[in-house]
Amino acid sequence: MMNYNQLKKFYEKIPKELKFAFAPIFVRVMVNNKVFQTTWKELDEFEKMSLEQQKALQFAKLKETLIYSGEHVPYYKELYTKVGFDPYRIEKAEDITRLPLLEKRQAIDLGERLYSDENIKTYVTYTGGSSGKAMACLLDKDSIYKERAFVCHFLSKLGYDVLKSHTAAFWGHNKDADYYYSPLKNEIVISPFRLFKQDCFENVYDTILKFHTEFIMGYPSAILLFAKLCQKHNKNLKVKSVVFYAENYTVEDKCYIEKTFSCKAVSYYGHTERAVFASVYNDDCIFNDLYGYTELIPTEIENEYRIVCTGFLSRKMPLIRYATDDVIHVLPDGKHQLIGHKKSDVYLIGKNGAHIFKGAMTLHIKELKKIRTYQYVQDEVGKADLDLILDEEITPSEMDSIQQYIDKRCEGLLDVTIKIVDEVKCTSRGKSLWAICNVCDDASIRKGSNK
Repeated sequence: MMNYNQLKKFYEKIPKELKFAFAPIFVRVMVNNKVFQTTWKELDEFEKMSLEQQKALQFAKLKETLIYSGEHVPYYKELYTKVGFDPYRIEKAEDITRLPLLEKRQAIDLGERLYSDENIKTYVTYTGGSSGKAMACLLDKDSIYKERAFVCHFLSKLGYDVLKSHTAAFWGHNKDADYYYSPLKNEIVISPFRLFKQDCFENVYDTILKFHTEFIMGYPSAILLFAKLCQKHNKNLKVKSVVFYAENYTVEDKCYIEKTFSCKAVSYYGHTERAVFASVYNDDCIFNDLYGYTELIPTEIENEYRIVCTGFLSRKMPLIRYATDDVIHVLPDGKHQLIGHKKSDVYLIGKNGAHIFKGAMTLHIKELKKIRTYQYVQDEVGKADLDLILDEEITPSEMDSIQQYIDKRCEGLLDVTIKIVDEVKCTSRGKSLWAICNVCDDASIRKGSNK
């Protein structure tokens, strides 16, 4: 059988109408992978363990990660010596608190000093950079299969069949004019901007229907808009579940979507850095202890805790006590409510009045490594400035690449002008806002209504 890279090259060359026919082959490449299979088996066995056994296994993995990092990663070698930390002698997970937090900006500045000296097959991906400078993450190639196993294992509890299920996902991706097909997931990916156009709904709905979609996934704001359009056009769509990610949502949004599609809506949480994974089910956020070690650090706000994580999936760039910008609220009933920096009522306004939320405008491009931070500023409906603060000079070709990326993404509904600036607006806590919208609009189109 062809390996993944050979199969990918073959897939990219065949006509789109034939890609569905080859889907079973691609799905099996993922599912039959040894790393995927091993991870799935570990997840099955982990669920059968007692809480005491689970914590013991998590501690063993944490200790292994700490020892490996001290032996192979320059930054941690120096840090352990500096603070007198011996990973071989730790007796409980809480001993990790003798190490300082690793902030994102610090991780960016450390660069290659965070890389293992071992020769590991890797790939590079970039964080969105909307809360500061984007970070280039060097991840083990095996983490692709591990991550997919964690996600699919969670979805399997909702009736998801890793070999057969079809999914439709709304997120900021539009490689093709109508949708992008992901064969490894057997998933059609539809840009939220499709829904912002009045004449595109019928095509989007028909595409999802003809694909025999069983699960709808993606940005809550886009799924909510799709649900409202289904109601407006009297269209029915029965699916097994709706799965949110990458944005926050309200109880009202969740209830509306569940009523529209006659199913349960759930969510999962993770990030590009592959250091934390949590499922949000029955309104409670539960961190997966097999994925990593997660600490909840109190903030200055009552019942609010910052998410700090140490991941087990990738060795090339280990992140120990990595302090995210996301937070958890502990509710009176003891449940954990995920808030995070993704929560935002801020939106940009398209030419047709559509509300464009953060998920659809986050940048994930290699040129971001030269950008310290960015911020959208809107003073006129359908137009916005993208203000950039640079760490390194950007070439004209790189600037053109960013502009083309944004223009393609916005599909003519938002004209974006790129500007180089010296500063952006920040919150009282010093965090840069992803967008400043100085435009007032009709409240009747709030939350993405397309009337």
